[in-house]
Amino acid sequence: MYISPIERIHFEITNRCNAACPACPRTGNFKGKLAGHMVMSGWKDLTLDDIKEIHKQIPTLKRVNLCGNFGDPAAAPDFFKIVKYFAKNNVRVIVSTNGGLRPVSDWESIAFRNVLVQFHIDGDEDTNHIYRVGTKWNRIMANAKAYINAGGKANWTLIPFKHNEHVINKCEKLAYEMGFKEFKVKKTYRVGNNDSSSQTIEMPVNIKYMNEFVHKKEEREISCLASKTNEIYIAADADVSPCCWTGTNLWQQKYKHPEKTAPTTEHNYFVDFDNNFRTNELKNIIQEYTDRTDKFELAWHHRVIGTCNKSCGTNKWTDRYVNGVS
Repeated sequence: MYISPIERIHFEITNRCNAACPACPRTGNFKGKLAGHMVMSGWKDLTLDDIKEIHKQIPTLKRVNLCGNFGDPAAAPDFFKIVKYFAKNNVRVIVSTNGGLRPVSDWESIAFRNVLVQFHIDGDEDTNHIYRVGTKWNRIMANAKAYINAGGKANWTLIPFKHNEHVINKCEKLAYEMGFKEFKVKKTYRVGNNDSSSQTIEMPVNIKYMNEFVHKKEEREISCLASKTNEIYIAADADVSPCCWTGTNLWQQKYKHPEKTAPTTEHNYFVDFDNNFRTNELKNIIQEYTDRTDKFELAWHHRVIGTCNKSCGTNKWTDRYVNGVS
């Protein structure tokens, strides 16, 4: 699976978040609008010391993505320290955030040349909060403006739904007026709702914004993103997976709530070793995954890992963005 030294890591540095998006896997009907696995896991964070240890073990690191499955990186106690650490050590940093946390001065402080912040803003002042429940439009705009005006590079990424597709062109215009480098529309699976919300999130009507794979269930040839990019994923509890999608499955099974069922995908059966970097060296974990390459490839050939088929079938990960928005 990994044929050369790791140069990229996808981090989830926290499972904390200020939002309660209706179709997010962290959202549920337990206290605080949390899913059962979030209740069982408690708050998890990677610290600056964790990051330094990881970098020490993987000195070839050139790029990190601070994103994840359940949390917003800006909610992590050491978020800004971590960004500054990587930036000052010549590691490219890509941050994915809803933009609704922390004062403007914090965002101004990370406007380094090798940092890119992807603000995920799903609409205008009248529509963003419908999916990004709990976020405040004025705070998001203030943080984005402060970061950009300080010289920071930023992209605006928008998920299209039925309730916001009519303002996409308006948002694109605003993005470039504010100084965003790119405006992207990202197709999604996140439609419907869950136990926590009466709000049903619907697919956009415009066919170019639809994700065809939501309803297209046939088996597809798998092209593994982790293998192609030579990237690993490290969760907020220090577990290491090939990617965030398989990491989601492992997390939900590990912290399953007694009152809820948790998905167990075929991928989980491959992880029969200690995959936590706090108790096992990263080189050993990476080698364990590499030693299972033949098993993974056989499973991909027979389409038996649902997560891989859904997320990496027919290069699905390369076709998520809409070209020619305006």
